[in-house]
Amino acid sequence: MTEEQNRRLSALDGKINELLALCEARKAETEELAQKLEQEKSTVRRVQEELQTLKTKYGDLLTARVLSAEQGDDGKRARKRLLNLVREIDACINYITLLNG
Repeated sequence: MTEEQNRRLSALDGKINELLALCEARKAETEELAQKLEQEKSTVRRVQEELQTLKTKYGDLLTARVLSAEQGDDGKRARKRLLNLVREIDACINYITLLNG
C-alpha cells in the first residue's frame, strides 16, 4: 500500500471509531430516556389512581352536602358549586389524558 492509501485508511478508521462512539452515546441516551419514560408513566398511573380515589371521595362529600343543604339559596349555591367542581375535575381528566396521549 502506498502512503496515501495508508493515510486515507487511517482517517477512515478514525471516523469509524468516532461514529461507533456516537452510536454508543446515543444508545446510552436512549436507554436513559426509556427509563425516565417508564418512571413518568408510573407517576401518571399513580396520579390517575389518586385522582380516581379523590373523585370518589369528593363525589360522596358533594352528595352528602347537597342532600343536607336546605332548599333555597344554599341549595342553589351547592348545586352551582357542584357543577363547577365537576367541570374542574373533567378538565383535570382531559389534561391527564393529553399527558398519556
